[in-house]
Amino acid sequence: MFKVAAIGIAMAAIFSDYPAFLKHGGVIEAYTDRGPIIEMIVRCKTGTGIISYSKIDHKYCSSKMTCSTSRDTAIAQTCG
Repeated sequence: MFKVAAIGIAMAAIFSDYPAFLKHGGVIEAYTDRGPIIEMIVRCKTGTGIISYSKIDHKYCSSKMTCSTSRDTAIAQTCG
């Protein structure tokens, strides 16, 4: 019973939003808040990519495993 309660508490931190649904020209299509990490699906010229943001380190990480404090840098590295 304790394991089920622990899983329920851990899952409560997950939240998803789809800002591109209302703002069609936006760069961020969707994001999922997973507690200390936020995962973002971003628009690229040739499709989509995924970047993450660490709430602990305050850094954005690209899909190429490089991190910086700039969201735009992480998007450029992911989409480039």
